[in-house]
Amino acid sequence: MDDLLPSYESAIEQNPWELVARYLPSGDLCSAALVCQKWHEIFTPRLWGNPASHFGVQNDTVYVALTRFKRTLFWSRLCVRELTHTLHLPPAHAEIYGGPHYEWLRDCLERLPRLQCLIVNGLPFFDHASLLTLRHPSLWWSSHHSNAFPLFSLRLLDASGCSNATSTGLSEALMHFPGLVSLDLSRTLAAKDEAVLSKLKSLRNLRVLKLRGLGLKDSDFSIIASSIGTRVRSLDVSENHLTDSSARLLLDNCLREIDHGSNIHRSSISPVQHGRPLSEIDIFGTEDLDAHLRKKLTQGFVGSLAVEDARDMGITHLYLSKNAMSVEGISGLARSRRLQVLDIGNPVVTLQKPSNRLAGDKHEILGLPGVEKLTPILAEFAAAKLVYLRINYAILTEDSPIEQASSPRAELSGDLGTYRPSDAHELEALEPPQPELDSSENAVYELPGDTVQPTELSTSTLPTVNSQLAQNNRIYTEKTAEPTELKRMRPPKIELTRDSPEIKRGPAYAPEPVADDVAISPISPITDASGGLSPVGLSLDGALQSSIVGRDAEREPATRPRHNSTYYVEDLRARLDLRQSHENRLHPGMLPKVHTLVLTDVPNTSEDPEIPRRIIQFIKDCAQERDIARLRAKHTYALPPGRSRAIAEREHVRSLFALRRIILEMAPPQATPKKISTSWRQYPTKSSTEDADSEAFWEAATHDFSFFGEEECGLPNAEPGWQLPLAAMSGLMLAPHQPVPAPKPRQPNPDFAPVYDVVSEIANFRKDRKEAYHAAMQFVDHEPAVEGYWPGDISVVRKPVAPDAEHDFYGNRFESGYLYR
Repeated sequence: MDDLLPSYESAIEQNPWELVARYLPSGDLCSAALVCQKWHEIFTPRLWGNPASHFGVQNDTVYVALTRFKRTLFWSRLCVRELTHTLHLPPAHAEIYGGPHYEWLRDCLERLPRLQCLIVNGLPFFDHASLLTLRHPSLWWSSHHSNAFPLFSLRLLDASGCSNATSTGLSEALMHFPGLVSLDLSRTLAAKDEAVLSKLKSLRNLRVLKLRGLGLKDSDFSIIASSIGTRVRSLDVSENHLTDSSARLLLDNCLREIDHGSNIHRSSISPVQHGRPLSEIDIFGTEDLDAHLRKKLTQGFVGSLAVEDARDMGITHLYLSKNAMSVEGISGLARSRRLQVLDIGNPVVTLQKPSNRLAGDKHEILGLPGVEKLTPILAEFAAAKLVYLRINYAILTEDSPIEQASSPRAELSGDLGTYRPSDAHELEALEPPQPELDSSENAVYELPGDTVQPTELSTSTLPTVNSQLAQNNRIYTEKTAEPTELKRMRPPKIELTRDSPEIKRGPAYAPEPVADDVAISPISPITDASGGLSPVGLSLDGALQSSIVGRDAEREPATRPRHNSTYYVEDLRARLDLRQSHENRLHPGMLPKVHTLVLTDVPNTSEDPEIPRRIIQFIKDCAQERDIARLRAKHTYALPPGRSRAIAEREHVRSLFALRRIILEMAPPQATPKKISTSWRQYPTKSSTEDADSEAFWEAATHDFSFFGEEECGLPNAEPGWQLPLAAMSGLMLAPHQPVPAPKPRQPNPDFAPVYDVVSEIANFRKDRKEAYHAAMQFVDHEPAVEGYWPGDISVVRKPVAPDAEHDFYGNRFESGYLYR
């Protein structure tokens, strides 16, 4: 996707020690680098490329290693310090004695001149003091760069979750990183300030921006949209408070049309090649652009990336989940035809109308359309480029509303345009009676039907029948004075002519076997144009039929099976389209370029059987779409022949139907309600053994007082013995003369409904189809077409209930009042 191709020398020269170096621990790398100069060139880049990866993860170990590494920078050689490209510090907790000195950030940036990645997510000492030190360079830097504003070559900065950073420090730091390509400030609350958001204008190469969980509102997003313009390709603003107003800001600032003539290009890549725009989906058609850039930049030094050199065309990767946007605002973004990745999660479906407290009005909740309304919009506007979609599961289980198209004609009400004089009168509408003919005069005459009786020819050989037909034709030819009535009654003459089939050539037609002399049996079916089977409307006598069938059996022409015909493929396509036209839901064929489909908030269990059934039907449609794409790739002439034909067919199948993975994000389970205790002291357990069964027993018996009867002051309400003992049997003793009543059939409880496990239903279907596929593989050599079998991946993601945790003064997280994590 990116970067320059390797040279020929580097491609053919393979040093085995370079392959071994990645598997050696830190101690062995240090020892190997001291063996000789050649080994020093091989193992030192692995040791200094990402030095923080050798620090460890423990709190004290990280601090000690970082302090030693910072001291090493002062006396190490420049050629060694230039080998560092990534500094990834683990998110260790702050200790009571404090972290390293506040000059650590400035020293690392000044002493590592080729540092391109700085990952400090969740680092407590990436704070206000360390950021402000960038404003004043050190004496060593000033001696080498006199009267120069300190600028650093960072291209990726991940400062997410840095709670000790301030808006002043962040705004100062962004001024020193003008070459940033990827910036992540998620959950760093100081980044919400206007001073930080306005500094995004100075980042001319910014392509990936992540601002998750900052509590952004529409007023804040207006600053972001005007600052980034059309430079940013991937924007993540999930978990904020954005509404449809932010969607309009995106359309006006980040998704608008661009004049290519006035666009600024950063390299020699031209935006137009051979009279057409450069195919951006071939370059950026990846699901996670941020992960792709991070992998490229953290593996080693790279040159100019394609994402940097391309023209500014606006946002193509958009993440909007967990916001206050409705379907109406999202539909406007989908209509832009530019999005390749869209994450909308669960749009809001209710809107609370503000109430007037003075008038005493109550809050009114208004219902909004669901995600099923996006089905026709995604199919029409986003199908050409969309490769990743994350949306609520209801788009597969709910029918989209059918909107009635309004008529373009306007009709005036009433008949105001009619001219009516004051003395005009309307004549009475009297229709003259219609005369009818007498039914007795209509006589029906029928010709006699016994003039010519059908006779059956004797079963003889074909030459005898042919000679008899020739003799009859000669007799009919000689009798020129034959009456007209007999000519009409005589059966028509049957002539059989051989016609060579028409060979259609071209890339749109499949290769057909050409037979030199092949006769079509009149009793065999012929495939019609639609791919079905239609009987031939030709009837001959039994001798002629048997002779022609025998001749076909002797020749045995090598005809192609029906399943290998293009007509069969088009018939499958037509049948699938016909069935799906009656279902107003999202079908896999509507988004042929999507690689990954993520369905959010899927219920674990449901009383509605339609939810698992429609998800399973979607999987069946995926299997049928893939089978159709595989058959079309097998019949096309556009692919090269030879041994590379199989590989080309697989790539062509992916281009026709690209869905490879479906992810089901299950709805989070309901959190267990906290125990309510009225005592001043709350014990962590109720049983002395702390056993799970004992805890469940005591929890169930908390509000159960059924052991006690209806007594008052320890005395029972009724004296014992005042009733008959038979009353305790509840009338089970009957008189002998009364028969036992027939048992009544048990009526189903309307309150009880079967519960369906969604994941289990899907898993059982997938298991059954996979077994059928493996069974079919034992009888054929090629890949069989099994109904409902789809080789794609279906992943299930279950989100656990987040435990209640607190943070101390130093940022350490602990649970249950004492347990540190």
